[in-house]
Amino acid sequence: MRQRNVSRGVVGLFVSLAAVLALAGFAVAATVTPHATPTTDIVGTGLVNCAVATGEVGYSPASIKGGTSPETVSIWFQAKKCSAASSTTSPVPISVIGSMSFSAIQNNGCPQLGKLGTGILNLTYNYPPVPVTMIDPSVATTVTVTQSGPYWDLSGAVTAGSYPDPSPTTFTIDLKPNAIGGQNCGTGITSEYIIRAQGLLTNI
Repeated sequence: MRQRNVSRGVVGLFVSLAAVLALAGFAVAATVTPHATPTTDIVGTGLVNCAVATGEVGYSPASIKGGTSPETVSIWFQAKKCSAASSTTSPVPISVIGSMSFSAIQNNGCPQLGKLGTGILNLTYNYPPVPVTMIDPSVATTVTVTQSGPYWDLSGAVTAGSYPDPSPTTFTIDLKPNAIGGQNCGTGITSEYIIRAQGLLTNI
């Protein structure tokens, strides 16, 4: 009799647990917003300006006073308040996301002044989330990063994908990195955040 009661208790426990998991799974599923399924793919034309940008700069290894080790610098940003910069611009993206990395000319020394390095800038549009109409991404194969006062100036040309820069047109992006959490050259800087642009991101 005791064994039968124990068995019933174990079965009841599993049933209750299954019910809880099912309810939890349903609750989680109900809060997830599914990504759109793209139905159209287009190539953006013309030129685009954007007015504001946020993002992050990362240093690997940390940038530090007297540093001499090879260093990779990574930049990510999202630009918004975009507008047409030419009469042929179509469509005007809601946002532009850029990412690039480069080998620091001055290794991991700090501060880093003047020309910082050259890399490839990748650009994508209206993401996240996945848009129903996807604009083909772009690439700028040779982008130079230069320190100018408190700003970093990125200059180059979109060479493939959407919104290509017709020669000799080039784009300019002015970003202002700020050290995170009180980091400085003495203690080492691993990350900086970008809270605004100096001016327009021009001819992206």
